Amino acid sequence: MVEVSWEQSVAILTMKGTTPWNVMDRAMLEQLGAALARAVADGARAIVLTGAGRVFSAGGDVNTFNALAQEGEEVLSSAIGMLMEDVGNPIARFIAESPVPIVSAVNGPCAGGAMGYALAADIVLCARSAYFLVAQVAQLGVVPDLGINWVIARALGRPRALGMALLGDRVSGELAEQWGLVWRCVDDAELLPHALAIAQKLAALPKDAVVECRRLIDGAGQMSMKQSLAAEREAQRELVRSSFFREACARFAAK
Repeated sequence: MVEVSWEQSVAILTMKGTTPWNVMDRAMLEQLGAALARAVADGARAIVLTGAGRVFSAGGDVNTFNALAQEGEEVLSSAIGMLMEDVGNPIARFIAESPVPIVSAVNGPCAGGAMGYALAADIVLCARSAYFLVAQVAQLGVVPDLGINWVIARALGRPRALGMALLGDRVSGELAEQWGLVWRCVDDAELLPHALAIAQKLAALPKDAVVECRRLIDGAGQMSMKQSLAAEREAQRELVRSSFFREACARFAAK
């Protein structure tokens, strides 16, 4: 299940799986997708995504995959493809393109497809006890999914992204911070308070500016400098029309 609580205008989504590893089975994914959409519809200005207990999530439900495999490779292939297309991939896209900022608070081990969700957030925090593990290639003989390739390639560059994906080694929270995979690695007890403080700060920002900033940064890798400058100009022309900008300018001028 996904538990939803609120701190003022911040919605806190906590993944609580049927096992201590918070495995993302179909029910979990469906609830997570619905909870994200509902939080926005209910007026959240920011969202915090975390896991229950000492684990963020171990990723996909391998036990279910094993049961499907007993029914034949066509059944397995079709079921996993449909799960990704219908439920898993839309969540990754929602997080990456959310109309409100999302903070992921990685409270413990984060493995498999759960990494794609955690790292697609606007701000990623992790506890010192956390680690990140791309297990698909080394342990299952399949590719990383649910956005993992997209996020680690942009965060780490090709050498570290391939090393992490192909070798399947654990990357500690502290190393993740050193590599730039996360914004901050903090003491376990400080994780949720820190995540909430950041979410409250983001919630106070003008939504359009947050969305446009994310769009420009995500697209910068596919743009020339000329294209990026043009995109910035067009975004700026719209954003300066806002009352937020005009009032901010007036405050600075008054000083």
